Amino acid sequence: MQKHIYNILLLFLVQGLGCNALQAQVKVQVVSQKISKSVDWKQGMTFQLVAERADVFCTTHQLSTIAFEIVFIAKHENKSVAEADLKKMKWVFEVINKKAFLRNYIELARNESKPESDIKVVYHIKVPENCAVNIKNYFGKIEIENLNYKLNIDSEFSIINLQNVSGNTTISTTFGDISANGISGDIHIESNRSDIDIHNVAGNLDLHSNLAEIVLCEIDNNVGITIDAEKSKVKIRAGDYNRFSFNLNLTNVEMNKPDGMLLDFTKNEKESIKAGFNTSEDHSKIDVKLNIGTLTIEK
Repeated sequence: MQKHIYNILLLFLVQGLGCNALQAQVKVQVVSQKISKSVDWKQGMTFQLVAERADVFCTTHQLSTIAFEIVFIAKHENKSVAEADLKKMKWVFEVINKKAFLRNYIELARNESKPESDIKVVYHIKVPENCAVNIKNYFGKIEIENLNYKLNIDSEFSIINLQNVSGNTTISTTFGDISANGISGDIHIESNRSDIDIHNVAGNLDLHSNLAEIVLCEIDNNVGITIDAEKSKVKIRAGDYNRFSFNLNLTNVEMNKPDGMLLDFTKNEKESIKAGFNTSEDHSKIDVKLNIGTLTIEK
């Protein structure tokens, strides 16, 4: 009898959960608009994008043009609301002197309400190989591939992914993790609350970071790496660490290193360490200044 009552109660419970699940499954209406444009590029011209709530994909091509496709997307359970909000999404593109400028924004008429929809913008951009690129984005992601000249990124709440990027690269990011594979040249990164994972790095890397997990691996022989970090975990997979000259300035840091990596200490106190390894002019340099955190050097 008790088992029968249990089965009945279980049936009602399952049915109740099923009804709640059906009520929760509200169909979302998606409306979109696509714009494509291409302009001639001249030597020395810079492409600049100011974006918001955008996914940005940028690469190079062999043509002497700057070509882009923009997709505006609005999602709402009420299609008429999504369509109205889509009309509020605007863009502007202009070429002034040697700057090609592209921007998206929300435009509201007097007494018009802000968008209720989940809005998003997707950019697909192609530029010539020698075109400098400046990107500013707030909320979204940035993916850059095969750029080899000048790249400047200023972002907040945007994931950044770099593939095969060389030349002069400058990145400033807050709450936006960075991953990179195949970067070289002069690279400057300033990050705040953003993790950094870099594979296959060559050239000069200058990294300033606060509250981060930093991983560097597949490091080329021809590098100069400077890390200045606060409250961070730093991991350097150096391979044959004898290829490099290390200069360490650590405060309140737990350090892990290969047993065979014997340091020359100039200061070795409980909370503060200054030490070098293989300090020869013939070796590529890796300088680490870290205040609070962990430093791990691996083979």
